[in-house]
Amino acid sequence: MNIQLYFVKAANSLCATVAAFEEAAPVSMSFLTLLIAKYYFPFQGRRPEILSGFVCVLMSCLLALPAPSLAVSESVQVVVEGLSGKELANVKAALTVPSALIRDGKVDRSWMERFEQQAPGKVKEALEAFGYYRPAVTIHTDTPGEGVYRLVVQVNAGEPVRLTKVQVRIRGPGASDRVLTKGASDFPLRTGDVLRQDIYEKSKGELQAKAMEQGYLDARFSVHVIRLTVAESAAEIDLVLETGGLYRFGEVRFSGAPRYPEQFLRTFLDFRPGDVYSSEKMLQTQLNFATAQRFKSVTVQPDKTGAKDHRVPLDVDLVPSPQKVMRVGVGYTTDYGPGFSVRYEDLNVADSAQKLDTELNLSQRLQGLALRYVFPGSTDFRNNTNTRVSAQREDTASYTTRSISAEIERTKGFSRDQLGSIYLQLQKEDSTAGDDSTNTFLLMPGMRFTERHYDSLIRPTRGFHYKLEARGTTETLNSDVTFGQLLGNADVLLPLPGRFSLMVRGQAGVTAMNGNFLDVPITYRFFTGGDNSVRGYAYQSLGPVNDQGEVVGGKHLLVGSVELERAIGANWGVAAFYDAGNAFDSLDSLDFAEGAGLGIRYYTPVGPIRLDIARQLGVSDPKYRFHFTVGMQF
Repeated sequence: MNIQLYFVKAANSLCATVAAFEEAAPVSMSFLTLLIAKYYFPFQGRRPEILSGFVCVLMSCLLALPAPSLAVSESVQVVVEGLSGKELANVKAALTVPSALIRDGKVDRSWMERFEQQAPGKVKEALEAFGYYRPAVTIHTDTPGEGVYRLVVQVNAGEPVRLTKVQVRIRGPGASDRVLTKGASDFPLRTGDVLRQDIYEKSKGELQAKAMEQGYLDARFSVHVIRLTVAESAAEIDLVLETGGLYRFGEVRFSGAPRYPEQFLRTFLDFRPGDVYSSEKMLQTQLNFATAQRFKSVTVQPDKTGAKDHRVPLDVDLVPSPQKVMRVGVGYTTDYGPGFSVRYEDLNVADSAQKLDTELNLSQRLQGLALRYVFPGSTDFRNNTNTRVSAQREDTASYTTRSISAEIERTKGFSRDQLGSIYLQLQKEDSTAGDDSTNTFLLMPGMRFTERHYDSLIRPTRGFHYKLEARGTTETLNSDVTFGQLLGNADVLLPLPGRFSLMVRGQAGVTAMNGNFLDVPITYRFFTGGDNSVRGYAYQSLGPVNDQGEVVGGKHLLVGSVELERAIGANWGVAAFYDAGNAFDSLDSLDFAEGAGLGIRYYTPVGPIRLDIARQLGVSDPKYRFHFTVGMQF
């Protein structure tokens, strides 16, 4: 969903631009506010590419504003004395030397005199944004060198104007709205504060935006007055926000995806007709469609002009992805070796919104065929029923397994980031580890819960993810063995200064049983080592061993990792990492294997490519090992 990404980037760029102006040049905020109000807000709800184009144009215009050339900065110097901090920065910005001062390589005296005359007014205007309305400004010019002019501006800001009265009122149907009344009472400028026009304008806009977010789309300030008494350095603020009527969502009109059932499309809505209008819910609806992987693009646009009885219709314009897709892939990982895959998807079987997914994987150590069929829920796109059948053979340095399994799973979305499920799995497995072989039938119920929240899935800078699972079976279910397991893994990504980031990962597993653990199939034993575990060791090469020294897997698992990454450019990064952990049968037998190393990262639209070199630690004959992975490690 590239269109959606463009929308987010555009919005972020705009916010960054506003923040920069607010920080460095409050005197220019009025101009910028007018630009945004006139040209940005009319585009809300339109196609993301229009938003992106607008922001690009705005940024280009801002960047194209006249800036002093090197010759100007060398010939005319402006020195401001008596100020510091934001006040100094804003005055300097106001006194930017115009390029017209230089003509034919020399300072134009007429322009210089005009600049001197205008300078006091520019200083006063720049200081008014910070509440200083009666500054004393003196200016003199000297020539420290031939052809060089230095304008010395001495400023005494004086006493700032302070607020003697602040009155913010809400009128209309929203006068009793708790969010709005709290916003009015929490207005950041209070009696006794210095009058800050930048804070005033920003807070006004936030209060109005808050009203619109609460569904009062006609919210406007009927009174917005600053009564200023300069002689007394006093001011009063009087604001009255007229909310107008409360708007609600009206009918939703879909277009562009006629082959999908309308009831299915409605499961992506974050609201129901009749709910209070909310731009946040409208945006979340757009994100729901964007993350469904069934649509190339989506536009959710309110039709306020068509509103009747304060009910706003919404137009949802969809461009579906190809319904039937076949993908062929060739790749390599150090865990599984070279591989080949074929995947076929039907995203809308018989125009029912049901989904078919089949995949064939052939690699050096893993071969498998899987078929998955998804029945969508009737009320929420996160709710569905999954059925899956698979056949798989895996051959590692520690074991060999052959299995056939079938699973039915019911998933439920608890929020936009949380997903839970219950499942029932039927599995037949033949496995060998060392001299031990098992032939096992299992009927296993279980449950899963996961939460994932990152600021980006391509190159995240902060976020977290965790997954919890409980599963078990018993001979009373006609299984060949009785046992229970708890599993969990988590990772946390933290941003650090200097374009650094810190990733902390952990993985744990616990098995409970009374019988011989070697009766448990290999698939449900714990091993470690490999690309996503303890690097420096081969895939699944660590764990408890038998009398012949062969790894047979453990009852429990504990693995941790710390990785520090430094971003380089837009797509590259370098990393240093430390991994430790092992599989074990009891705490007394826990012996941590350790590995550390360096890595290179390259971030692509399909996920990061990682190349690591790791060295074993804490062993008498340490070995080095390369690790290569593609995609996010969740």
